[in-house]
Formats: sequence, structure tokens, C-alpha cells
Amino acid sequence: MEEQKQGGTSYGNIFKTTFLFGFVQVFRAVISIVKNKLAAILIGAEGMGVLGIYNTVIQLVQTGAGLGVNQSAVRDVSEARGAEDHSRFSTIISVVNKVILYTGLLGCFVTLCLSYWISGWTFGDHAHIVVYCIIALVIGLNIINETKQAILKGMRQLRSLAKASMIGSVISLITTLPLYYFFGKDGIVPELLIASILAVIVSEYYVRKVEYTKVRLGFKETWRHASPMIHMGTALMAVTFLQTIVAFIVNAFIRSKGGLADVGFYSAGTTITNAYFGVIITALMTDYYPRIAAVNKDNNALQDELNKQSLVSLVLCCPLFVLFMTLLPLFIKILYTDEFLPVVDFVKWSIYFTLITLVSNQVDMILVAKFQTRIMLVLSVIVRVLQLLLSLVLYSLWGLEGLGVTYLILGILHMVLMCTVVYMRYHIRFNSLFVKIAIIVLALAVSASFIQAKVVGIRYYFLSCILLVIASLFSLYVSKIKLGVDFIGILKTKIKK
Repeated sequence: MEEQKQGGTSYGNIFKTTFLFGFVQVFRAVISIVKNKLAAILIGAEGMGVLGIYNTVIQLVQTGAGLGVNQSAVRDVSEARGAEDHSRFSTIISVVNKVILYTGLLGCFVTLCLSYWISGWTFGDHAHIVVYCIIALVIGLNIINETKQAILKGMRQLRSLAKASMIGSVISLITTLPLYYFFGKDGIVPELLIASILAVIVSEYYVRKVEYTKVRLGFKETWRHASPMIHMGTALMAVTFLQTIVAFIVNAFIRSKGGLADVGFYSAGTTITNAYFGVIITALMTDYYPRIAAVNKDNNALQDELNKQSLVSLVLCCPLFVLFMTLLPLFIKILYTDEFLPVVDFVKWSIYFTLITLVSNQVDMILVAKFQTRIMLVLSVIVRVLQLLLSLVLYSLWGLEGLGVTYLILGILHMVLMCTVVYMRYHIRFNSLFVKIAIIVLALAVSASFIQAKVVGIRYYFLSCILLVIASLFSLYVSKIKLGVDFIGILKTKIKK
């Protein structure tokens, strides 16, 4: 392919990296499926609701106290590595290793101080103060773990990052089973704490393997070097913080209107759309951001990377979306229990949010790479205010299905806003090939939704299989003819060996 031979990352390399982290994410998803299945059986919908509330609080405080260093560090480490500046690279890693200790302690301290009020806000009483004091340790450890992994990501130590992620998932599963079995809902907090401690140990092991010169820095010097990183990180943190606080308010609203069972259903639905189906998003974004951060001053290179990454996203996502959508009720039963079938009403709409976000996230990462934090913050405020209003209104009107519609509207809005801003400022846009393929993928997605909602009996399974074959053949065709990657040929070569 002529396009493939041009400068920048080849489609082959993007697929290779995606498959590496795709495997990791599928592995983690399988572990998560088993873990959530066990949780659904051992602690039920109410226990899942309690776990969802704890995770929301953890994410909320973790996002604020972490100051976004786990995101901004990726950019700085990647840029220094790309410039082959060993001195700056070593300084940045030394600074990051110091800053994460401060941010970890900050997260722990904030949670301890607010434990009395957090208990009241989340459960309407003060019986969970001690629990939130333990969760304070979880938050501090999670901040440290995320930033340690950011160093590996910025260094593009992809295999080490993959191993750390996989080991962390296995640890989480191993600690979950006995604690949930013997203690039920009382085992939730101990599991969170033990998993966090072991995850930090694993990440630290791999970070110690990174070759750099340790730089001794005092507090003032650390602050001087860390200021730009924290400045950018704080803006990114504010974006994530807004998202988390909206989730916190929505969870509280659902609990007050529909009860803990509805919170459990909503938590399960978001897990399906963001965790299980989002494995490709995570796999793609893991290496994409370090790549564009390294060429953030070259708009042509950024546009090239955006289009290549987006095309790979659609090609990989298309058959998976069709499979997931047509077999949605069955997947709910496999992932959870029959008790969670109301989740279908939420997922059948929100899954489109994931499909759109698959591409729109790659557009807004350009703003991150360009250090356009103010623009990102303004756009984030607009999107999150609308999310909050729509969630409260549509849940009141249509329950869980209304929340799914909210996600769909947000996905469309996010895509339009990001594409418009990036084009107006940098003249970066999608090429005609992407637009054509996106239209076909959307048509296949809508067809899958129609079959799932309207067709029953033998015809349902027959049409689902036909559509899945069409989607798979389409992805294989585009990969070979348009992207220059022949999966069938590669598979034949592997078999012959």
C-alpha cells in the first residue's frame, strides 16, 4: 500500500501493538467476567451496588488527588524519549517517582478527612466511616500504581506494561474468590486493599527495570521540574474529575429513586460498555498517545496517525460489535445472572457510545498532545453538564433505558465537538477512506440492533450469523486491500510453521 509506506507508523505496527494489548485486555476482560460473575452470585445485585459506590468514590478522590500526573507523565516521558535526551528523560522519571509519593499521601489524607461526610453522602448514614478510612489507603496505593504504569507507557515498555496489567488482574481474581465466599459483602473492602498493595509491588518491579540515571532532587527543584507536568495534569484531572463527580451524583440519584439494585444494574451496564467492549479502546490508546505526543508539533504527522489509528479501530471493532449486539441478552446471562437482564435496556443504547468514543477519543488526544488544556476543560464542562441533566431527566422518565439514551447523545455530541475544534485549529480531519468505512460500519451496527430488537426464533439466529459473516469479511477485505495487512495470509504462514 502506498499510504502504508509513507512516513509515520505503519498499519502493520499498529495492528501488532493493538493485538498485544488486545490480548492483554481480553485476558483482563475474561478475568473481570469471572470476577463479576462470582460477585453477582456471592454478593448479589445489592452487593454489586455497594461495590459500585465504593469504586465511584475511589475514582473520584483518586482523580482529584492524583493531579493528573499519571496522564501528563506519559507525554513528558514520551517526548523526552523521542528526542533521545537521556538527561531530561532521567530527570523526568526521577521527578515522577517523587511526585507520586506526595499525590498518594494527598489522596489518603483527603479521604481520611472527608470519611464522615462521604459516608453520609453515599449511604445516608455514618456507619461506613471506618470503611472509608481503609479505602483511603486503597486510593493512595492506586495513585502510585497508575503513575508507575504511566512511566512504562511513556517509555513504550509495552511488554512490561502488559505483564504488569495481566498479573494485577490475576491477583484481583485470586483475592476476590475467598473473601466474597467467606465474608460476602464484608469482603469487598479487604479485597480492594489487598489487590491494591500487590498491584503496586508488581508495577514497581517493572519500573525498576527501566534504564535511567537517578537524579537527586530537593523539594524546590522537584517542584520546578514538576510544575509544567502538574499544570497539564491538573487540567486533565479536572476533565476526569468532572466525569467522575457526575457519575457520583448519578449513582446517588439512582440509589434515592430506584434503590441499590438499580445502582447495581447501572454499574453492571457501564462495566459492559466501558470494560468488556472497551478492550479495543484501551488496547488502541495505550500506544497511540505516546506516538502522537512524540510528534505533537507536526500536524501532518498527527493527521496521518489519527486516520491510521481510526481505521484500525473500525476494522477491529466491526465484527465484535455485531456479535455483541445480536447476542446481548445471552451475554448478560453469561456475564452475570438472569437477575441482571434489565441491563439490556441500558446497554442496547449505550453500546453506540462506545463505538463512537472508539474514534472520538483519538481526536481529543490530539488536544492533550498539543497541551490545549483550557479548550479541553471548556468542552468537558459542556459535555458533563449535559450528561448530568440528561441522566437525571431521562432516568426519571424511562429508567435504565433513559440512561442508555443519554450515553448515545453524549457520544454524538463529543464526536462533533472534538472534530470541529481540532479541524478549526489545526486543519486535522478524517480522510475520505475513513468516512466511507465508518458509514458501512454504522449500517452494520444498526442492522445488528434491528435484529436484536425485532427478530425472534430461528430467523434471529440465522440473520445474526449472516450479519456476523458479512462484518467479518468486510473487516478482512478492508485490512487486506486498503490497509495492506492480510490476516488470512499471516494465519496460513503461522500454520505452516
